[in-house]
Amino acid sequence: MKTFSKLALGTLLSALVVTSCQNDPEEVSDSDGVIESIVEPTSTQGKIIPGQYIVVFKDSEIQPASKVLAKTSFTSREAKAKSVRGISEASINKMNTILSDNGLDQSKILDYYTTKISGMAIKLGDDELQKLSKDPNVAAIEYDRVVQLPEFTVEEILSKNNAKMAQQTPCGISRAGGSTDGSQNDKWIWVIDSGIDLDHPDLNVVTNSTYARSFVGGSPNDCNGHGTHVAGTAGAINNGVGVVGVSAGAAVVPVRVFGCSGSSSTSTILAGINHVGRYDIAGDVANLSLGGFFGSGCSSNSSYRNALLSLGNSGTLVAIAAGNSSANAASYQPACVNGTNIYTVASMTCGRSFSSFSNFNMNPIDVIATGSSVTSTYLNGGYATLSGTSMASPHVAGIMHARGSGPRTSGTVRSRGEDYPIAVR
Repeated sequence: MKTFSKLALGTLLSALVVTSCQNDPEEVSDSDGVIESIVEPTSTQGKIIPGQYIVVFKDSEIQPASKVLAKTSFTSREAKAKSVRGISEASINKMNTILSDNGLDQSKILDYYTTKISGMAIKLGDDELQKLSKDPNVAAIEYDRVVQLPEFTVEEILSKNNAKMAQQTPCGISRAGGSTDGSQNDKWIWVIDSGIDLDHPDLNVVTNSTYARSFVGGSPNDCNGHGTHVAGTAGAINNGVGVVGVSAGAAVVPVRVFGCSGSSSTSTILAGINHVGRYDIAGDVANLSLGGFFGSGCSSNSSYRNALLSLGNSGTLVAIAAGNSSANAASYQPACVNGTNIYTVASMTCGRSFSSFSNFNMNPIDVIATGSSVTSTYLNGGYATLSGTSMASPHVAGIMHARGSGPRTSGTVRSRGEDYPIAVR
């Protein structure tokens, strides 16, 4: 929830300056200068996708739907989507005109972003990149990069056949303040991840294809297991078998941005966030147990950062995993993103000690929850015990769904001279 100060952009991101602010709505940055080179991270780590870029346009030229509708309150997802659709069509026409003015072919466009940021994923040659980077409508251009799910440890898997055990309340749920009924709540938990096991008997999955989407081909059904595990921690049903989630029976929506191997890209994840921004309403929750790479940091014009800030500013509560590299979370995106309604989550053990794998630094981390040895739902109607900050984050997502607001805290976990507040319902 802390906020970052603006960062000077040159040919490289040269520094990360952090301020400790209160929960005032954060302004999404909009550079007025002509872009002379693409935005790069300060590290050579992270796999660049050759010739593939994310272009973000200035809000002053093309306003994203979230800004146009900032003063409009929606209770109907369909009504919001209808309003967004008209704005998006106009935005896409403007983007296409800008490309045409620069002699660029629309066939190079991979995706448009119109809800939380105004931009596109596009393939460009070197000359085309230089031409577009000097267009006065452009706020920033970034390399598109490969993103991998954070490494997580699988400790035990119970198949559907041997998983019909008496229901247990995992220790992480108890540490989060216990389970409560979330089945009557009309707000949703959007799981931006590897999908969800669509017919898992212990999950209340939104399967309507308008909302449940895959951006990596195929269906939103999970073939990795990560997203299903996340969904169960947040909202597994209180039905007497398996496990129970923090907000039991909460509606969980699969937004599949990772393939079976756990691979994705920045542009694909942005497409998932853009999709959520079309249908979410205030009080919804989005969980991002996503990977990053060291050195990515948080540029003031980062597409990731701006999209997430807009998601939080519009009233959606966002939980983000801190990462599993035992490193400074400020060097990883999206963990470094802080703003209104955004909570970065570190991991602790059931014994309330800091998990050895968890990224650290109270700037940007907001709270800590159980991420070591977490039992939850898994593939094919089964269950598994996994470890990672990916497992900590959905505890906070469930807490926020149950509360309709950010988490309370009770107690702390001390590590490296810092006290991490424990998130509770």
